[in-house]
Amino acid sequence: MKLAKEENATRTYADLEEDYKSLKALLTAAGVNLTEIDYMKE
Repeated sequence: MKLAKEENATRTYADLEEDYKSLKALLTAAGVNLTEIDYMKE
C-alpha cells in the first residue's frame, strides 16, 4: 500500500473505494450475493 504512507487521507480513501467497487463488481459477476455483507452504502 504505497498510498498508506502518504499524508493525504482523501486520496488514500478514494483509491481504496475504487478497489472496493472493482472487487464488488467482480464478486457480483461471479454470482456472490453481497446484500447481507455489504456494509459500505454508496
